[in-house]
Amino acid sequence: MDPKICISIGDVRFDTCLKVAALSPLIEVRLDQMHLDVEKIEILALQSRQWVATCRPGNYSEYERTVQLSAAIRAGASYIDIEYEADPAYRDRLVDLARQQRCKVIISYHNFESTPSTEFLDEIIKKSKDMGGDLVKIAITAHSYADCARVMSLYEHHDNLIAFAMGEKGKITRIAAPMLGAEFTYASIDEAHVTAPGQLTASQMEVIYSILESNLKR
Repeated sequence: MDPKICISIGDVRFDTCLKVAALSPLIEVRLDQMHLDVEKIEILALQSRQWVATCRPGNYSEYERTVQLSAAIRAGASYIDIEYEADPAYRDRLVDLARQQRCKVIISYHNFESTPSTEFLDEIIKKSKDMGGDLVKIAITAHSYADCARVMSLYEHHDNLIAFAMGEKGKITRIAAPMLGAEFTYASIDEAHVTAPGQLTASQMEVIYSILESNLKR
C-alpha cells in the first residue's frame, strides 16, 4: 500500500510554499489564494516535483485565471484543475494548451451542500471526460455514512477518478480514496491551513496509512 498524498497549499507565505514544494512528492497550489505573479509561478515550478495548479473563481477575473493557469502549464505543472461549471471557451483554451505541454487535466465537480444521486454523479463523470478530463474529481458533502458509501461506490464503475466526501463525516472517504483507485488524495499543511471542509493534515494521513500498512502485514 503506497497511497499518494497531495498537499493542498493556499493562503500561506511564498517562502513556506517553496519549502513544502521542495519536501513533498506532490502538491496542489491554490493560485486563487496564493496571489502569485508569473515569475513566482515559474520559481515555484522549479522547486516542485509534481504539482497541481488550481485557480478557483472569486478572487480573479476569468482572464486573470487564464493567465495564471497558462503560466503554470508552461512552467511544467503536472496537472491543472478546471471546474466542471467553467465557461466552455475558457476551459477549452486551457485544455488545448495542457495537451500541447503534456499536462494532465482534472475536471472537478464540487457540491458544498449535499450528496447527489449516483445517476447524477455518473453523468457528471461522463461529461467531464468528454470535456477533456484525464482525471475527474468529485467532491461532495456528506451528511451521513450512507452518503460516504454512495460516493465511494463510484470507483466500482469508473476509472481515472478522484472521488471523496467533504465535511466531518467524509474524512473516512479521503483516507479510503487511494485504496479504491484514486490517483491521489488531498491533505493540508496543518490544521490552520485547510483548503476544504473535513481535510486532514498530511502528517495525520501519513500516520493513518502507516498504521494500516503495519496491520496489513500481520
